[in-house]
Amino acid sequence: MNTLSRIPAVFSFEWRRALTLPRLAWMLALAMFAPALMATVRIAAGESPPTEVAAIVVYILSVSVTCMMAVFLWSTPAVSSELEGRSWVYLAMRPHGPLAVLLGKYLVAVSWTLPVGLISAVLSILIVGAADTPRLLAVECGLVVLSCFAYSALFLLIGVVVPKRAMVAGVAYALLVEVSLAFIPAAVNVLTVQYRLRCLLVRWMDFDVAMADRNPVFTAYFGEESALWHLGMLTILTLVFLLAAGLLLRYREFTSAAETET
Repeated sequence: MNTLSRIPAVFSFEWRRALTLPRLAWMLALAMFAPALMATVRIAAGESPPTEVAAIVVYILSVSVTCMMAVFLWSTPAVSSELEGRSWVYLAMRPHGPLAVLLGKYLVAVSWTLPVGLISAVLSILIVGAADTPRLLAVECGLVVLSCFAYSALFLLIGVVVPKRAMVAGVAYALLVEVSLAFIPAAVNVLTVQYRLRCLLVRWMDFDVAMADRNPVFTAYFGEESALWHLGMLTILTLVFLLAAGLLLRYREFTSAAETET
């Protein structure tokens, strides 16, 4: 039985095991965070904000914060949970076992966080009541899908690189790189997921049309490449993260809690 045939079994098992009331409550809380905040702002403002403002706020709250937090909770401890549960030694003894578990948990993370991000974005947009609602819904939902797939792969890789300090490393990376470094106009920020997502928001919403002069500040933050280019680069980043995680899992030796005690 090869890796691909094992993935559905892992996915089904992990999904059923994750289906608990505490997890459902936590996911619901994440999904309602942005809509509740947008409802408060909408009531205080008394009118719908401009489409540009609505797009940026929904992007920050739903695509960046909600999706990143949701996939962080699912993907980062994928390996560490098996090590702490003392089940890693049994997985490692099976052909293609670790890789099947890794990819199965990746799909579980995506399948759990996608509804959270989509509910958050859709409700937030409907509450705001922006002028160009259909287009805003399509763009933000598309960014949610891309965010879930990319960030799940990224945090999965972090969990493989630093399994025993996965949560700490994930928080540090998110704050230092995806939050801070991604907004600094430098060559290194193009390697972040956040940079690609915000560039896609600008291109798909045609915000760059109003910046026809292409001033240096706008170019530094959003580049000059097309939406197709950013979409392709984001896909490559996601595949690279998954490939790196798979290779590390294949050739690196992990020590379980049971082995450490002995």
